[in-house]
Amino acid sequence: MPAKYSRLFFLCTLLILITVSITTPATACTTAVISGKATADGRPLLWKNRDTSNIHNEVILLTKGPLRGTAVVNAGARKSIFMGVNEAGFCIENSLSKDLGTKGKKSGPGNGRLMKQALETCKTVADFKKLLEETNQTGRQTAANFGVIDAQGGAALFETGPTSFTMFDANDPAVAPHGYIVRSNFSTTARDFPANPTPEQLGKIYSAERYSQACSRLDLQKDKGITVDYLIRNLTRDLSDPKGTPWPGTVNGVKQKLPAVIKTDNTISRSTTVSAAVFQGVKPGEDPRLATMWTILGNPSFSIAVPCWVEVQEIADPLADDKGAELGEIAISLRAWSKSDDGKGINTEYLPDIWSDLWSVEDKILSLTSKFQAARVEHGYSPGAVTRFHQKMAQLAMTAMQQELREMKQAAITLPAPPPPAFAPVKKTIVIP
Repeated sequence: MPAKYSRLFFLCTLLILITVSITTPATACTTAVISGKATADGRPLLWKNRDTSNIHNEVILLTKGPLRGTAVVNAGARKSIFMGVNEAGFCIENSLSKDLGTKGKKSGPGNGRLMKQALETCKTVADFKKLLEETNQTGRQTAANFGVIDAQGGAALFETGPTSFTMFDANDPAVAPHGYIVRSNFSTTARDFPANPTPEQLGKIYSAERYSQACSRLDLQKDKGITVDYLIRNLTRDLSDPKGTPWPGTVNGVKQKLPAVIKTDNTISRSTTVSAAVFQGVKPGEDPRLATMWTILGNPSFSIAVPCWVEVQEIADPLADDKGAELGEIAISLRAWSKSDDGKGINTEYLPDIWSDLWSVEDKILSLTSKFQAARVEHGYSPGAVTRFHQKMAQLAMTAMQQELREMKQAAITLPAPPPPAFAPVKKTIVIP
């Protein structure tokens, strides 16, 4: 394991969290389920930006259940997962939806534990539906929108309370006329909305802006076919104003100078975004082990996507650490150095250079992975070969992130280091290489 970052640099990140913990809900995710009918290559896609106060994330292998899987978890935690894929090509993620909760004490699995159970036991969307039917009877502690895709072409979203659920099939044109379903932190069933509410119908409910922004970004791409690259670059990193207009100079904005500060209260890429994942499924008949979890640890605007597969023998070192994966920890520091004075936004001075450096490397990783996947289909690589390629891509990302960290250090940026808030303990010491 390489040497890790200095306490001072890590403590810098906590400035964001003190303000955010007071002014922003702790958990607030944005997601989409996309049928193969809406994608450029016919393979279903699944996306989630994860927003939570648990800033330290990592990728793990699940090897003790009936089905092997790989997932993003809170660092050092193994009882719950927050997005993942298994060897059957089944992928799952969620967004919190408190309006699905009911009064009274509940028993049974919560959101993260239910997803872990699903990843270890479900092969298809139908299997997940059956799991929900069974746990309707035994009870759950769930209030979430669960997005799932499978290797048979299934793609669906389930608005799920403690003892009931409603399924929305992304392959059904009556439910998803464009082949995709978007959610943030509300449910349509609890509020008597249609399956795809308009901004006017949503009004001013919490997370309406992020929902509308995600819908808008997907609508712009639907005629061309939605791709992994588009979701990684244009959805996970969207920075738009409350009216849904991308800020100038950002990934979806007009090519003009960035504003000095971008407020992130209502953007998809937010101060509280700690990781993201884009899942590319397989077509019916393809090897389900080809299903890919593109993982971004840390705020996506300050990090790089790395491909992960269930078949790997071990997770690459930069993505795995029970105190917070190293690649994500660098992203935490980069985000802290660009925080606005009130902690609610981003000072954009360094963003153009960060994006220029990191996204060129990410483009290389995307291109190499596309070629590797094509070769896997043709030649059938061994788990060892898949592991080596996964580790190589993680190291490309890590080298770029380390270089960015060095450049930030050389810029001689200094921030005061307050004591950590209770929900974000100091977990490691980091040394800049």
